[in-house]
Amino acid sequence: MIDAVDRLLELALSRGAAAAEVYAEQSVTRRVKVFRGAVEELTSARRKGVGLRVFQEGSVGYAYASDLADESLREIVDMALANARVADHDPDSVLPAPREAPAAVEVYDPGLDQATDEQRIDLALAVERAALGADPRIKSVDESAYADGDAQVFIANSGGVRGQFREGHCYAYAYVLGEQDGQIETGLSFTVGRKPADLDPQGCGVEAATRAVELLGATKPKTTRTTVVLDPFVSASFFGVLSSALTAEAVQKGRSLFAGRIGEQVAGPGVTLTDDGIHPDGLASAPFDGEGVPCRRTPLIADGVLQGFLYNVRTGHRDGRDSTGNGVRGSYQSMPGVGPTNLVLSGPQVPLAELIGGIEHGVLVTNAIGIHSGANPVSGEFSVGISGLLIEAGRVGQPVHEVTMAGDIVSMLRSIVALGDDARWVPGGSVLTPSVVIEGVSIGGA
Repeated sequence: MIDAVDRLLELALSRGAAAAEVYAEQSVTRRVKVFRGAVEELTSARRKGVGLRVFQEGSVGYAYASDLADESLREIVDMALANARVADHDPDSVLPAPREAPAAVEVYDPGLDQATDEQRIDLALAVERAALGADPRIKSVDESAYADGDAQVFIANSGGVRGQFREGHCYAYAYVLGEQDGQIETGLSFTVGRKPADLDPQGCGVEAATRAVELLGATKPKTTRTTVVLDPFVSASFFGVLSSALTAEAVQKGRSLFAGRIGEQVAGPGVTLTDDGIHPDGLASAPFDGEGVPCRRTPLIADGVLQGFLYNVRTGHRDGRDSTGNGVRGSYQSMPGVGPTNLVLSGPQVPLAELIGGIEHGVLVTNAIGIHSGANPVSGEFSVGISGLLIEAGRVGQPVHEVTMAGDIVSMLRSIVALGDDARWVPGGSVLTPSVVIEGVSIGGA
């Protein structure tokens, strides 16, 4: 693959590109889905391709292909140059210059490559068995699956940036249905790691079952203003949405509620939010980003005070500063954008049982529906559907559902009063977060 990268880069320069960048990847993904003790689906997919970005007279053109034959590479160059000729002038689209060495982070474990299909199937089946055996009210495991991915990434540009790395990850999850007196509730759980041996199928299945049955018998509570505890699942979704407003691109386009607020108190004292692209356990960690810039830790909020934003090369050039290593790509088929890697919420932590024990009236929120569509990163207003458990006199009790939680993001951040001791990685955005206690939140019920 690296030979194809070099050939394409040389070809682009020889055919008239003022500057060029080649990004390539080859990967394999596998997925096992089981149902009622049998394999329902077993898939393996391979992907390979290169993407070429050319810079010509202040404009950028992009083209990609999965065919690495010489004729195909010439076609990629011609298409990219043609696209550059009709693209808008963009003086901020530039290549990164070579910087320090890539970050020393290991994101691949050989144990992933050594796993067999039998082991993958056994993991998925173990999750299903654990869920079904956890409680008689679990009537069905709608989905129990194992999946993994093994990818190699290559990049080279005409400015001297050059690198490659291999990364891998795996996960298993269960989505279950609990039933009692005609009422059906759902529960979801997952376990993640770099290799199958890192996963906990028993814990995953039991947790999914527990999250479903604890909501059986749920009622609609009264509308009130109260303390809420967002469990890590919900907290991760909340901060995942919040991260879109912490990119320089959102600020530059006037789409961020944090624009012009650097140095202001935007969250409760003790709350720290970091984008950590080199966390050893982060599923989005890498030696360098989608533009070849070394990944790093970038403070976003420290002790409640807004510190800055996430940059790729283009947004950094516009603001006269360096990239923070947040040039992200979906694949070789897309140009780099700007976004988070691993979000890490930290601060002084208190045992969760102690936190709940100190709440007279509140709600432990275990599920939120519509966070991504119900939260506005520009105005900060949000309204989402939640379900969970009432907290009365320091005890978790009656399950509730059909509840609306509403407010604005900054007020909610400033009202964070404590963090639990139950931090965990939540995939779907790679967020490390504990439970979060927030005072004075409006919930709408009966």
